Amino acid sequence: MKPIAVVSLCFWIAAAAWADESQDRLDVIRYGTETEIAALIENLKKDPSYADDRLDEELARVAQTTQNRKIIAGALSFFGGRQKGDLEEKAIAIIENRADEPQDVIVAAIEYCGKMKPPKAASVLKEVVDDGASDILGPAIRALGNVASDSGGAGGADEIAEFLIDLYTNRDPGAGNNGTLLNALGETKSRKAVPFLVDIVNDSGQSSSLRIAALEALSKIGDDAGLDAILGALSTSEPTVRTAAVAALGPFSGQRVDEAIMENFRDPVFRTRAAAAKSAGERKLSAAIPYLKHRAEKDEARIVREESIRALGAIGNGEAVGALDALFSGARIPDYARILAAEMLLNNNADAYVQQVIEALDEAQKKHTTTLYNGFLRILSKAKSGKLESLARRFFASGSAVEKSAALDMTQNNRFTSLTEEVRILANQKNSALAAKAQRVLETL
Repeated sequence: MKPIAVVSLCFWIAAAAWADESQDRLDVIRYGTETEIAALIENLKKDPSYADDRLDEELARVAQTTQNRKIIAGALSFFGGRQKGDLEEKAIAIIENRADEPQDVIVAAIEYCGKMKPPKAASVLKEVVDDGASDILGPAIRALGNVASDSGGAGGADEIAEFLIDLYTNRDPGAGNNGTLLNALGETKSRKAVPFLVDIVNDSGQSSSLRIAALEALSKIGDDAGLDAILGALSTSEPTVRTAAVAALGPFSGQRVDEAIMENFRDPVFRTRAAAAKSAGERKLSAAIPYLKHRAEKDEARIVREESIRALGAIGNGEAVGALDALFSGARIPDYARILAAEMLLNNNADAYVQQVIEALDEAQKKHTTTLYNGFLRILSKAKSGKLESLARRFFASGSAVEKSAALDMTQNNRFTSLTEEVRILANQKNSALAAKAQRVLETL
């Protein structure tokens, strides 16, 4: 059979299988029980390749017309996660008529509005907050921060920030909602919230949890008016607040910030050192490379080592890549650190390092170092490089089930159409999990 005929046949088989699966899903939406529909929604949420507008339309239609509250709540959660506005009017109506709705459906509608930000969301969410119903107040405050925009008016960031500050200062949202409210202020990105948040950070009489929430909010807003409070919190005696202050420095710039980050590599609390490494990576702080290299090699805490390696990968210049190469090749480096260093190298320049990682993979197999082998296999499965084609072909020919699964990932990620026949053969095998995965890869090819 000619190659073009093979590809055409594979496409026809994949298309037919997709059509059958799509029809089965449609039948579940149209005729299924609430349990069957809920199970389908959960499966669709977990399927990264899902894209079926016809099914979305049918699910939206059912959610608009059914009286089954579990189906409505599930559909709201599903469409909110996919950022699809099919149910905006439905969600607003549920919130407006909340006296007649069960709590789980109201919360689902509130969370959906927080993600989709329909025009009326700010006003109806304020009504919910003003009602003060304790069971839905927290979700409403959180959603209200999310819907804030810079457009001004009732849904504007400044106006919502002032509303939330008044709620905190002059009313009682309840101790359990105070942290949620501070987080919501950060989501508004409003500069008008900064003085209020600064006062909380500077108040040593406040609980650590509220000071941390205020620091995180200042970081989200990223206004320089909050920087002195963040730097001041670095000297507090409370380790968790110090750690949060270091983490909050990410969006800010300047010599004072750089020096503060590097100074906190010396902190005796490992979480603070990890936060310093993460901030250095976010800022691509080249001056921190010697600190990161030392922490990646020597730190007693695994999380500090991992954050340091990730930071070196984020910086990605010649010095940082050299440090990563040394970690990947190091004989006395823990397996997890070698694997992560290899992942950063592949992320920065897969073509330059794929062959080295393949050689390390084969060496790990010879020495029966399972953790190292599985780690290298996992990162190679995600890499993008034409140099992976020969490895994928090798796995298709003689690999284990795990290696064949990795070969499918490589084929899909790199669109190795030359391996279509190998994928088709696998799609027809008895291993149901592999066959189903191969079928999905055929669809993308």
